[in-house]
Amino acid sequence: MNHLLATYIDLIQSVGFIFLITLVVFITRKLFLDNTNDNFIEAVKVKVDE
Repeated sequence: MNHLLATYIDLIQSVGFIFLITLVVFITRKLFLDNTNDNFIEAVKVKVDE
């Protein structure tokens, strides 16, 4: 294997690793932030007509 091919394979692996780490971070942040945003009760004004 020559040096150019090894460098190219290393570049592809580095880009793939960065992509996977970014995807994992995005998914975990999305899951945790959506979970915390849904865990509250909105104040509702109720009016009863008699």
